[in-house]
Amino acid sequence: MAANPLPYHHFTSPLDKWAAQPSFVIGEYLFMLCAAIALYHAYKSGRRHLLVWLGALIAGTANDIIFMAMPVVDNFWQAQATVMITARLPLYIPCVYVCFMYYPTVSVWRLGLPPFARAALTGLAAIVFYAPYDVVGAKFLWWTWHDTDRPILHRILGAPIGSTVWVITFVAAFSYLINRALDRDPTVKARTALLGLGLVAGLSSFIMVLQMTVLQQLDGGIPGPRALVVIVALYLALVALGWRRRNAATDEPPQATRQDKLLHLMTVLYFATLVIIMAVFKPETHVSLSVHQTYGPCHVEAKDITGAVRYEFLCSRDFDEDFSFEAMKLPDEMSRWYAISGRPHTNFAKWLAGVAAMGLVGVALYSFLLRGQRRTPTAR
Repeated sequence: MAANPLPYHHFTSPLDKWAAQPSFVIGEYLFMLCAAIALYHAYKSGRRHLLVWLGALIAGTANDIIFMAMPVVDNFWQAQATVMITARLPLYIPCVYVCFMYYPTVSVWRLGLPPFARAALTGLAAIVFYAPYDVVGAKFLWWTWHDTDRPILHRILGAPIGSTVWVITFVAAFSYLINRALDRDPTVKARTALLGLGLVAGLSSFIMVLQMTVLQQLDGGIPGPRALVVIVALYLALVALGWRRRNAATDEPPQATRQDKLLHLMTVLYFATLVIIMAVFKPETHVSLSVHQTYGPCHVEAKDITGAVRYEFLCSRDFDEDFSFEAMKLPDEMSRWYAISGRPHTNFAKWLAGVAAMGLVGVALYSFLLRGQRRTPTAR
């Protein structure tokens, strides 16, 4: 038994959680609803869709656990949700993976693109889905980042560019792998299902790491603006090249099914909810009592997985994150479990405009993909 077990609870009253982090309660159940709608859509749409839903759940959760468990990578800490699987894994996180992997994958299917173009567009559609969550979640302490970890140094509205590039490359890899199995066997026999799940669970993270390892060399060894521009440009070029080879049957797509319309409605609700959270709630009213970066002596050096130097412990006198100890008691030395409070907006209009713009792009993209587009891809 652990000497100092973390004092977390598997279940917390939503009312108690609302008192500390009201926006988080909304976000948590938003993603649970989003994943449930995706499961209903998959069930009604057939075995291909069910395999994608299950593959997203397995590959996504495995990716999260792997990078959480490795001390040289470990650079994020989740807030305590109303339902926790472990002290660091809320139940809603597997739902997040289902949402930003399932929705883009099956939506892009409707265009009938060839494999590489399909994977590239799926990765780009995934970051459109994920980006507003990445900004809102960090701002309202749904999780916190390691203060000096170099791979997350470059940020846009508080969201690391490394996180953005990770989503694009990870979901593109997932899409390519799952579709390799499905293109060969559209009927999804048991062997195909096992092959598809094995591919995405075993290789999605590996292919993502390969891409990021190359890309981050453009910014001195860490993901930065050059890497982001290059991966977006490269993927858009793949989409443009593949567009000419679209399945001719998609030129005049039939009407969307009832479940497609429900999936479309869910995406609109999702983007609208994140914009409303940013508009209505104040980050300084949010308090997160959870696992965070270990609090300890200032400027103790350690190395991450790339060999880059970072500070091992959080120092109350020298950090630059969207949280504060001003209204809190300082943690005990070497503590991992402590309370932090959010910081007020320094430029509320900028943050709101950014999230609203992302939401509009998301609604436009998924409306285009889901309204009337209903062809699954053919093997190339």
